[in-house]
Amino acid sequence: MKNKLHLQLDWLPVAGETVEIRIKDKIVRTGRVDGVTPDNQILWIAADGAEPRAMFERSHNYSVWIEYRWETASTGRHEADDGK
Repeated sequence: MKNKLHLQLDWLPVAGETVEIRIKDKIVRTGRVDGVTPDNQILWIAADGAEPRAMFERSHNYSVWIEYRWETASTGRHEADDGK
């Protein structure tokens, strides 16, 4: 994640996406969301290497931050297209 991150208030749409979990302004975990409860209150980040699967509850003041795809999408241009 290298571009601007945005607070994601609705957690359901981020299933399968890579997000950053924060509490206050501190980054707690970054990873792929592998589950969200239907009531939008609990989210799981998939295990990754030595990091186990982890659960984060909205009631514990965790927030979810995501990089919007359209801000990082390639324009489809290559250097050759620029005449270089």
